[in-house]
Amino acid sequence: MNVNCILLPWLHRGLRLTLALVCASGAAANAEQVSSQAESPARSESGAYVRLGVGVDWPEATGFRDNDCSSPKALFGCRTGNNGQPIGATGNFDPAVVMDGALGYRFNRWIRAEALLSWRPDLDFSGQSNFLGAAGRNQPVSGAVSSVAGFGVAYVDLPKVGKLRPFLGAGLGVARNRIDSLHFQFPGLSATAITNVPGGSSIDMAYLLTAGISVPVNNRLDLDLAYRFTDLGRVTTGSGQALVVRPAGTFNIPIGGTSADLQTQGVIMSLRYAF
Repeated sequence: MNVNCILLPWLHRGLRLTLALVCASGAAANAEQVSSQAESPARSESGAYVRLGVGVDWPEATGFRDNDCSSPKALFGCRTGNNGQPIGATGNFDPAVVMDGALGYRFNRWIRAEALLSWRPDLDFSGQSNFLGAAGRNQPVSGAVSSVAGFGVAYVDLPKVGKLRPFLGAGLGVARNRIDSLHFQFPGLSATAITNVPGGSSIDMAYLLTAGISVPVNNRLDLDLAYRFTDLGRVTTGSGQALVVRPAGTFNIPIGGTSADLQTQGVIMSLRYAF
């Protein structure tokens, strides 16, 4: 008997069976892929979201000046100091961590808005005053400052560049800024010569401008990287009794309030989750 006559039919049958199994497995894989795509929801173009972020702010140079330099109780007065500039306390608020929490709503693929709460817990001030007299030019000034601000912010999401989506935003709100005290030192007089001005808090109008990019993580989560300019209004010391310590003795003097502008530039990274 010819062996080929026996094997050929079986080879044909095996080949047909193999092709059938390959086709069946391919169809099953395609069906599974379609099913997986159907189960993965498309990104919604509207709806609520929550955003949490953290960043760093670099405040701009500033200075404390009298709220009313013509008042008899003015701390600095309307005079020129030892460096030819009006008497005051000139310096900077320290770079500080800023923390964001926001609840927002996307109206369509281009427009969204959010209610933002922003906290800067540690904006310490350091600088120099320029009083006339025997104190000399080294007159360090310091104060512990914090700020909490609430904003209503509107965003425009621009067309995508690859997977990245640029955005622009602007917000208007209110800031509450607090300073524990303003502490003046006069080492030219003595190691213990100081003046402590009462602290205070103020509530002022605030605004922000921002620009950044969004990076999609999945259908509900975005990573936002942004630059932000923020005007937080003023930091204000209170009127009252200033403590004065000099080599000749310790005493109190009544003074009026002072204030300094608080403006920052910073970067922030946040996660935005759509419900």
